[in-house]
Amino acid sequence: MRAGLLTLIFSLITLVCGFAQDAPLSKKAKDNFEKAQKAWQARQVGEAITYFEKVLDSDPGHYETNLRLAQIYELQKNIDLARKHFTKVTVIKPDAPQSAPAYQWLGRYHFEAARYDSALIYYQKSLGLLPPKSSLFRHAEKAVASSKFAMEALKNPVSISKKSMGDTVNFLETQYFPVLTADNETLIFTGLTPARDENIYITHRQKNERGTDHSAADRWDVPEEISASINTSNNEGTCSVSADGRTLVFTACNRQDGYGSCDLYITHKEGKTWSAPVNLGEPVNSRDWESQPSLSADGRMLYFASDRKGGQGKRDIWVSNLDSKKQWSSPKNLGPSINTPDEENAPFIHANGRTLFYASTGFPGMGGFDIFISQRTDTTWAAPKNLGYPINTVADQVGMFIASDGSRAYYTDDSKGRSLLYAFDLPQAVKELFVPTHYAKGRVFDKITGKPLQSDIDLFDLKTGSKVAEFTSDGTNGSFLAVLNHGSEYAFYVSKEGYLFKSLSFSVNDSASSVNLDIPLEAIEKDRAEILNNIFFETGAYRLDEKSRVELDKMIDFLKKNPGIRIEVSGHTDDVGSDKVNLDLSQKRAQSVLEYLEKSGVATARLTAKGYGKTKPVAPNDSDLNRQKNRRIEWRIL
Repeated sequence: MRAGLLTLIFSLITLVCGFAQDAPLSKKAKDNFEKAQKAWQARQVGEAITYFEKVLDSDPGHYETNLRLAQIYELQKNIDLARKHFTKVTVIKPDAPQSAPAYQWLGRYHFEAARYDSALIYYQKSLGLLPPKSSLFRHAEKAVASSKFAMEALKNPVSISKKSMGDTVNFLETQYFPVLTADNETLIFTGLTPARDENIYITHRQKNERGTDHSAADRWDVPEEISASINTSNNEGTCSVSADGRTLVFTACNRQDGYGSCDLYITHKEGKTWSAPVNLGEPVNSRDWESQPSLSADGRMLYFASDRKGGQGKRDIWVSNLDSKKQWSSPKNLGPSINTPDEENAPFIHANGRTLFYASTGFPGMGGFDIFISQRTDTTWAAPKNLGYPINTVADQVGMFIASDGSRAYYTDDSKGRSLLYAFDLPQAVKELFVPTHYAKGRVFDKITGKPLQSDIDLFDLKTGSKVAEFTSDGTNGSFLAVLNHGSEYAFYVSKEGYLFKSLSFSVNDSASSVNLDIPLEAIEKDRAEILNNIFFETGAYRLDEKSRVELDKMIDFLKKNPGIRIEVSGHTDDVGSDKVNLDLSQKRAQSVLEYLEKSGVATARLTAKGYGKTKPVAPNDSDLNRQKNRRIEWRIL
């Protein structure tokens, strides 16, 4: 951004100097000025400075000489002398259009020093002198807006306490782009070694340091290289991990199998072993630059930064979806509500799948890259909101990661001369901008042998009847992790060939951040039984509630895949009411399920319905919770 501004400034200086009508120079000064010009054109900078300074010895108010020296000293990064001469320019001819670049430079000088009130004065002055349709005018307009925003942000800071993640994590001179699994137990980040080799590192939260004391909770084990199959002698850059920590997408540049300068690669973990990374290929990767990936929690949506054609400006944020055939779709630009003609990078899609954090230079902010937040409703992204000061400062802020439960933020900050990982408790003002998530975590195993099972897991939202996620448990240890959105009722289905499918039902509220689900599966054998946990009736009634369709359709799918199986559908009640009423109700409820299966094409000969009333409780009828367990529909292999 700064380099682009300077190019514009100096281009305009070069054009306007010939039109700045200075008072005639003395003969000696004129001779020195001509020599300085020739030296400058010949790229003999030192000699040019000498002659320009001699001009000012006799004519200190010479306008063009001060402009030239300001330009030269800025190129040499001699900020003090550049400021001296740009200031003289504005004093000599404060209202000349040719002075606009000097006001621009001085505005930037004060902005970078966080003197936003002074910056505003200089930028506003330049606006009145610049051509309205010029690039410098557009820059000045944005700079005025940023100065005003920054002044207000300083007056109304967000309450945070940023802390370095410590020397254990920040063990290199440069580390950046932290990402965590949904359970907040595993941290992955990119680091640059002293040999200038970019690698991916992994560390785990120390098991004995948990709780609400985040100064203790942010103690981590010594980071290790993530895997010899991922890190190579080449650079492995910014990465993203799925919520369960089993899918990793990362950036690698200038490889033999690459499509462009930098490409995105994917690898999967089984047990503790990562597979050999594979280039995601077209259409995700192109001949251009693709980097800074962010995977959705379920690993089915991939956001990334790219300068490919078809964007809004320089580098933009794009997204690709994994379809039912496991193919990545052609990436779509997130559009002008997210992307600008300037730079956007470092997208992070929160575990809720609807909240995007990313860095941009294209909106009013504190300077450099600021971090913004936007919410997606259906396919529309809301106008981004700056996260404010001191989350954002005059330095570049990139790589923000928000824990799935919304409690903690992790990001990169290079304001102290090193690129370090920081963390802070998310302030209430930011928490209110998005919905946190919860997660279900556990393992799937054979009920008899205890052997871990790789199983298909489907997650349905019972309120909408729609599938919200599908994934598999780890074949080595049976583990899984699924992200759950607050306020939803979920049906959880686990299926594996040769086993009865398992259904679970639960709702998510603020009382617990996670649900632990160890899931034993029963092999398909005579008299094996399972409870249908997502069959719903009104109290005392036997008509199926609409929410039951998801479960019943799963039952139908199971029976179609196992055509030789006959089952009994049984109804059960608690002990409230008479024996006769309970027996009759349980029979009618079982019959309702049977009739639904019959209407969906399951042969009647394969189905039996039987009501048992209150005669087979699974828990004592001594509480509302236990009575709820006893009111159930089961199915059993005949």
